[in-house]
Amino acid sequence: MRRTQWLLALAAGYVDGICLLFLGGVFGSVVAGNLVVLGVAGVQRLPETALRAALSVAVYGGTVLLARRVAPSHCLVGALLALCTLCGGWMVTQHDPRGLTQLPLLALAAIATGLQHAAGRDARTAATRDPHAAAADAGLPALLPLAGIPVGALGAGLLLERVPWAGPLPAVLLVAIALVVGARRPPSVPAPPARHREPARL
Repeated sequence: MRRTQWLLALAAGYVDGICLLFLGGVFGSVVAGNLVVLGVAGVQRLPETALRAALSVAVYGGTVLLARRVAPSHCLVGALLALCTLCGGWMVTQHDPRGLTQLPLLALAAIATGLQHAAGRDARTAATRDPHAAAADAGLPALLPLAGIPVGALGAGLLLERVPWAGPLPAVLLVAIALVVGARRPPSVPAPPARHREPARL
């Protein structure tokens, strides 16, 4: 369970790094950060930045809301498709999206990270209902996978400075591995029913 969360955290951090560096200085998934950017852009009269921040918040929030009843594996498949499409857009823009071409790529990034969040949330909920998974994860702090977000963002900054054509490809690989890891996880075994003792006979 933690492996999947680590992989998704790395992928989300990587995608956010791309958004911050190449898609208008906003985030793909950090709603609080985008709301701050939106407020500052309004004060400084930066309509393009405000538009990007508002678009990301709306698309990400809508994706998470619509994916509430979708199975985690299906969410990951959707995130994988969105990231693959983002890779295509990255190639079309020759690894340097500018102006209005940033908007559809930013929307794809928000969809992908929103679906990853939905998949991780559902996986955590399933873990709380599965005593075997909970026992396996007890050795790691619950918030430890969040460390993958800055690591993923750092990877985006370092990699794309040297290999710009790679674009979102590492995030695609991370989500694909998370999908495989989640599919290979053994199903939870239901607890045996409690036995009721018969009253002692006198």
